Amino acid sequence: MSINRLRELGVMIDCSRNAVVHVPALKRFMKICAGFGYDYIGLYTEDTLEVEGEPYFGYQRGRYTGEEIREAAAYAKSLGMELRPYIQTLAHINQITEYSDYCGHIDTGDILLTGDERVYQLLDHVLKTISETYSSKVVNIGMDEAHMVGLGRYLEQHGYEDRVQIILRHLEKVVELCKQYDLKPQMWSDMFFRLLNNGSYDSGDPEKNRALMEEMKRTVHIPEGLELVYWDYYSTDVAHYKTMLSQHKAMTDRISFAGGAWRWMGFNPYNSFSILATKSALEACLSEDIDSCVITMWGDDGTECSIYSVLPALFEAAVAGGKISDRGIFEKVTGYTFEEFMLLDLPDPGCEGKHKNNLTKILLFADPLLGVFDSLVPDNTATYYADVAKKLHAVTCGREREEDSVFRMQEMLCRVLELKADLGIRLRQAYQEAFQAGDKEALKDLKDHVLPELITRLDAFYQAFRKQWLEEAKPFGFEVQTIRIGGLRQRLVDCIDTLEQYLNGNLQKIEELETKALPVGYYMDGGSYTDPEFNRYRLLATTSRLSW
Repeated sequence: MSINRLRELGVMIDCSRNAVVHVPALKRFMKICAGFGYDYIGLYTEDTLEVEGEPYFGYQRGRYTGEEIREAAAYAKSLGMELRPYIQTLAHINQITEYSDYCGHIDTGDILLTGDERVYQLLDHVLKTISETYSSKVVNIGMDEAHMVGLGRYLEQHGYEDRVQIILRHLEKVVELCKQYDLKPQMWSDMFFRLLNNGSYDSGDPEKNRALMEEMKRTVHIPEGLELVYWDYYSTDVAHYKTMLSQHKAMTDRISFAGGAWRWMGFNPYNSFSILATKSALEACLSEDIDSCVITMWGDDGTECSIYSVLPALFEAAVAGGKISDRGIFEKVTGYTFEEFMLLDLPDPGCEGKHKNNLTKILLFADPLLGVFDSLVPDNTATYYADVAKKLHAVTCGREREEDSVFRMQEMLCRVLELKADLGIRLRQAYQEAFQAGDKEALKDLKDHVLPELITRLDAFYQAFRKQWLEEAKPFGFEVQTIRIGGLRQRLVDCIDTLEQYLNGNLQKIEELETKALPVGYYMDGGSYTDPEFNRYRLLATTSRLSW
């Protein structure tokens, strides 16, 4: 018998990928989510939590103090909601691994060394802090994507062991610590699947899936009181989610689901895709009697995208989960129409329905002289971005509302991309005209007019972005954006100087433009060159080594 309404619906904010949402913005966001019918807010803090006895844990990263957590939890309670902790107890604690306090207690990469006494001391300190600051008893202990667990320092110390059993032994210890502090743990489920299924969460093969279920019944014994969270935000197929939920039921009847409001691929959200995926996922959950769901809001490579940008996806999740039925609530709660917020998808051309890309980030940071990503540039980008900028400007023109900075930042970004998106292509064309026909007018125009205007627009975008960031998050982490955008700005200054030297005859050739531009050679995360996704700043900016 299927259910028709979720028992609880939450949203989890990533506060570990540089942007730690400050308490005033968190309260504003909570109020909106309460208006949408949400039951809880989760804070994902890998290390961004002040922990007694661990001075370098979240040091200079904007970590939450105990007072801040208690204040936010009290406000959530006043709205009839709950504030919940999302932490990591195995992998993903990457920002602490170089400190001398921790580096000897890492297995490999960002994976903690299981069985290590200091590791369990750290986890004890973290869980003690959680129990003393959050009023909620529910804690998500993470443990996802520990792909190389047991294959680093652990392998050196103990030799090769069954990695499912390594995780299960570690899990037993973490669950025991949770019981010690009267906490109810839940964990992401993917590693059980990946370790038994050649690294894959879902084989896509019905026969293999049946065999996997039998293997899980035999080998995976979930500790008493632990809830498994099946996370998935990639599919729009209801049957896919049903299959995966059935496989989870082979291990335990304590299951919840985590979907995603995509804001982790750059500056813009994928609301259109998020809505399709969430509707399919929640249809499957309700038909399979899964009554608890959280919508994750990851930040990945720097958290450029506003927490408010995905409000349409959060709203539709609440509708699909049976939490609200009045579609007019969106404007009543936010002060904006649903359609206005959906405009935030537009800066990534073609992001509609099942299609998604992060071209804004790719085209912003792609080096104009190297031209490595020029093969991805759509036609007529100048016209496209000018048009989108006008639409975004119309949202904020003549009135002041609380999330206007989100729209203004995107408008300024589009004004930059109006000139920047195809800059590499225009530079190469102008250079060829100068070299082959002796016509240097196009190069001169780029040097004298286009590049200086682009720098002016980039400065305006930077200020708009910084304003939006500081309205939502602590200042810690924005230095990364300063370095990235500042580096781009100086590169544009260098372009002007290079063109000046060439046009004056002081430079006989521009070596970067002499090199034939190849199609993009990198693997695209989206798996398609028509819907490119590439969220790695270090490779967008240069083909050289950016850091050691």
